[in-house]
Amino acid sequence: MNNLQAPVSQSLFSNTNGKQGHLSHCPEGKLFVHIIDQYAYSNRLRKTDPAYKAGLALTVLALCLLLNEPLVGLTAAAWMYLLAVRLAGLSARVFGRVLAAEAAFLLLTTIGVVLSFSLTPPGDLATWAWKVGPVWVSSSPPSLAQGVILVTRALGAASAMNFLALTTPLTDIIELLRRWRVPLILIDLMAVVYRFIFVLLDSLDTMYKAQGSRSGYHTGWFRSMNNAALLGSRLFIDAFQRSRRLQLALESRGYDGGNLRVLPVRYQADSRVLWAGSAAAISLVMVWIIL
Repeated sequence: MNNLQAPVSQSLFSNTNGKQGHLSHCPEGKLFVHIIDQYAYSNRLRKTDPAYKAGLALTVLALCLLLNEPLVGLTAAAWMYLLAVRLAGLSARVFGRVLAAEAAFLLLTTIGVVLSFSLTPPGDLATWAWKVGPVWVSSSPPSLAQGVILVTRALGAASAMNFLALTTPLTDIIELLRRWRVPLILIDLMAVVYRFIFVLLDSLDTMYKAQGSRSGYHTGWFRSMNNAALLGSRLFIDAFQRSRRLQLALESRGYDGGNLRVLPVRYQADSRVLWAGSAAAISLVMVWIIL
């Protein structure tokens, strides 16, 4: 049964050319490559045992959550950036832009923590207050400090997850989760959902280009909204049909649920990851003790 299932699960992450981690060809013949899979399959740590990388990332994430200091989160982000660029060989610009985008998002989400909005004058706890029309905007040093802690902690944890995602393909993560005795049904669902994200994005891109070639979004607002609705309905039907065909393909190859396997990969032990993880953990604890 396992020999029958291995090619099925492997096809979940392969395109028509058999290259893992990419999407199928667009009608023009151009390969649509997802940035995460592109780096996950081409970095220097590709053959390293995923347990090493996951252990490093989870250790840094746990320390960011436990050690409640802003500098700990910034130090963790710096470590993950350094390891991703120097150890894994990822693009410094790409990893930096990912961190910058996440930092911008985190800053926007903490506005509600740092600033208070009311129609009445703020109380004595507010150190700064501004009246913008009928609305009072106020803040205080404790609120500002709490916002800084939230942003830096989340940024450090996100950088650890970025390192894991950009250096470890999903096939390796699935194998690692199986070793960790995660319920098989959860692993199967994760694999299928991950694959269908790419499939639906590819279908969406094809449909959008087809509508655009017929001036579908350049003939007025009402026509554009109508075409967008048609695209959404057609995408839903396409997703249903693809999922049905995938289910039939799995059943025809002997899949009976709960034991979706991937082709085995020979992993390598890399002491550099262990030493780097130990150094990162020690430095984060030292920063917390000093502060």
